[in-house]
Amino acid sequence: MAIRMLDRARRCRIALLALMLLCAEQALARRAAAQNPTTTRAALASAPSDSIVKLAVDPARHSGQPFVVLLDEGYHRIEADGRLVKRSRQVVQILDQSVARNLSERSFSYARSHQSLTIDWIRVLKTTGAVVSDAPTQSQESDVAAQLSNPVYQEQRVRRVSLSGIAAGTILDVQYTMEERAPVRPGDFFVAWALNSQAPVVRSRFIVDVPEGFTPTIVERNLTARRFEGVAAGRHVYSWAANDVAPIRPEPFAADSNGIVMSIAVSAPGTWSDIAMWYDALARDRYVLSSMLGQRIDSLVAAAGARTRNDTIRAVHRWVAQDIRYVSIALGIAGYQPRAPAEVLTSGFGDCKDKTTLFVAALRRYRMTANPVLLSLSSRPDPALPSIYQFNHAIAAVQDGVTWTYTDLTTEFLPYGTIPGSYQGKFGVMVGADGRGQNVRFPVAPVTANATSMRSVLTLDSLGRVHASVVEESHGEPAMGARSIFATPLDSARRSTAARGLAQRMFASDAIADSITGFDGRNFAEPAVVRYVVRATDVLKSVGNNRLFSMNAGLTGPARSFRNLARELESRPLRLFPIDAAQFLGPVDTETELNLTLPLGWKAELPKDVVATSVFGRYDSKWTQVGREVRMTRHIQGELGTFPPQRIAELIVWLKTVGTDDIEFLSLRTAQVP
Repeated sequence: MAIRMLDRARRCRIALLALMLLCAEQALARRAAAQNPTTTRAALASAPSDSIVKLAVDPARHSGQPFVVLLDEGYHRIEADGRLVKRSRQVVQILDQSVARNLSERSFSYARSHQSLTIDWIRVLKTTGAVVSDAPTQSQESDVAAQLSNPVYQEQRVRRVSLSGIAAGTILDVQYTMEERAPVRPGDFFVAWALNSQAPVVRSRFIVDVPEGFTPTIVERNLTARRFEGVAAGRHVYSWAANDVAPIRPEPFAADSNGIVMSIAVSAPGTWSDIAMWYDALARDRYVLSSMLGQRIDSLVAAAGARTRNDTIRAVHRWVAQDIRYVSIALGIAGYQPRAPAEVLTSGFGDCKDKTTLFVAALRRYRMTANPVLLSLSSRPDPALPSIYQFNHAIAAVQDGVTWTYTDLTTEFLPYGTIPGSYQGKFGVMVGADGRGQNVRFPVAPVTANATSMRSVLTLDSLGRVHASVVEESHGEPAMGARSIFATPLDSARRSTAARGLAQRMFASDAIADSITGFDGRNFAEPAVVRYVVRATDVLKSVGNNRLFSMNAGLTGPARSFRNLARELESRPLRLFPIDAAQFLGPVDTETELNLTLPLGWKAELPKDVVATSVFGRYDSKWTQVGREVRMTRHIQGELGTFPPQRIAELIVWLKTVGTDDIEFLSLRTAQVP
């Protein structure tokens, strides 16, 4: 069973592109809040490098760290209409040669239609202040290539630079300026900063410069540094600074909500209803269907034999989710404005907004209440900071009495009413037919909604030959993989590849799988069930009077990986981050059943049963033998919830308990000595 060890502490990582200070360093240090940073680029370019060199650290005091951030500074000059200039500077001291190669190649991206990028400087210094190089050895700019699977069309430009002279003992000083000339939504912006990261930071500063009388929305979390404010020359400057910030060590299963990351996020004043009204203005006329398109939808619903409201919804969902190809489009305002349904139908493809709009328009045709919902795929939006820049995805909501059913039209192998686990519990904004916004939290499905099972009936003869009939079934998210495989009939090449994988998962490399039968992966009325037969020879090893029956990957549990994980967790220092149980096993319920018929007179030495229950998961493994039949049942169930870091000891104990169920071979006593 796969264990998801996504380390969310990585989200605190520092961007190695970096951030600069527009005020002279010493002046800002004295009056960070009161200064209006107006230092010119020329003045900064001529600043003596020894001011940076003075921040250099003694490598001996940072053993194990590949680099240290000497200076991490960001300045955002924001106007009331959302235009902004972001000047960024980061100075990094390289302590280990292992990171030199990665730091020698840098890239900067921007949206060319409404943004501009200037690399103010990139220079490499010795710790003495001597300049090793003061310009890239090579610079190249290109468009971001479209992805071939689920194509993404973007207007992004990427500037890549190659640097020379970077090595252990040198200092890399980078500064760039990004200008947002035409915000997608006028008056909207969203900027964020973390004062601590996975590397030590000698100095970190964040500055937000807005017009006097303009009050942005500011959310501060876990700060030990105080905020400074000052007004001068018609500008209101907010600043935060921290010195000698200790690194955050990545921790497995770290929760997003924690008291560790020191963060500041700033957005424009306003409400989520403002965001909803803006989006509705872009999309409103897209919900109008032409008579021809309306007739097309009616014919599709009729062809599906829809007789009830739910039949109609599912017929429209299957059409939009599976027959309209998903292509992500991010060109200008099209990044937020859906295309007209007729255009989507003609082209045969659409992005999340296009598919959601078509689905909503079709259901509204049948006088059903359906609305688009805005959310984020890549982060956890903060409800306290209204900004369209917190969202990058759209799904649909359908009203069922007093409740709402959510569905993602880009996930073609999830049935109507099921949303990916990564959305569940997150914040979103539903845009009503009247344009008003409604804040929502996506429902969290029970763990049992994501279930897998594998049932194997095996017959073993005394020569070590085995015949196995296997049935695998999955529901919810685990079924997506199987549905994608069987969305089209298996050709000979795909069937051969699948057979090899199934055979080797069950037994040794000489095993053969055949008689594979699947299902129509596009038909959600069909359960995701796969059946196959495996035949293998020589699955027994002789040890004295006993025979050892190999328990390969398809039959063993996660005991060994859990035991290794327990050792790894024990070796770590005192834990700081809360534990997110969903990142451990994940919200999944797995059952494995083995029924093994032995040769006449043979008997198994049954392994001990193992039962382990905790807030992090449940594990139950039992063995029995009745007559010639040996039966093993194993049940693993993940859990949800966030728990304090002190409970890592409980998780380790649970992992060790499961780790005792490491059955590599099943020992069999024969009827007689051969």
